[in-house]
Amino acid sequence: MARKSRKHLQTETSVSAEAPNEDKVATAIYARLSVENSGKDDEGDSIENQISFCRAYIDEHPYLRLVQVYEDNGRKGTNFKRPAFQKMMDDIKAGAVKCIVVKDLSRFGRDYIETGAYLEKIFPFMGVRFISITDGYDSAISGDAEKALMVPLKNMINAAYAKDISRKIITSFRARQEKGEILPAFAPYG
Repeated sequence: MARKSRKHLQTETSVSAEAPNEDKVATAIYARLSVENSGKDDEGDSIENQISFCRAYIDEHPYLRLVQVYEDNGRKGTNFKRPAFQKMMDDIKAGAVKCIVVKDLSRFGRDYIETGAYLEKIFPFMGVRFISITDGYDSAISGDAEKALMVPLKNMINAAYAKDISRKIITSFRARQEKGEILPAFAPYG
């Protein structure tokens, strides 16, 4: 039997060490914190909690491999023109991401129609798996009719919540204006 050089053995070892990662699904975490919550003095704990929650989920599922974390801190869920979201979509188009993990559907988006378009048309067309942990939704195993109905319902609730919060904020501002209170962050000069 012929001997192999040490150099050749080292390259074989490094290749075999990487082989298990090739079977794993390239996974991204997406986290978002809305404008209404970003002013609180929590030093980004909410974003960090979402990310750590998603990391723990990925660690528990050996077929997932974390490749990137995308976070939109201080961005509304009613609009999908968010910098980190756009970067994630670019990476999906490039083939670098094949699975997205979010804490819940409201962190992904609060626009019922656009969120539904991503979950039901765009991601399946692009071959991207979508997992919402607290909602118990995984697009790879969503054959259950009950769960298939729950996702659009939750998206409608998320959209209604965003509209309700907006109405409450406007009503609050109007009440403060009627009382003569100053609304801007800084008092007018002069």
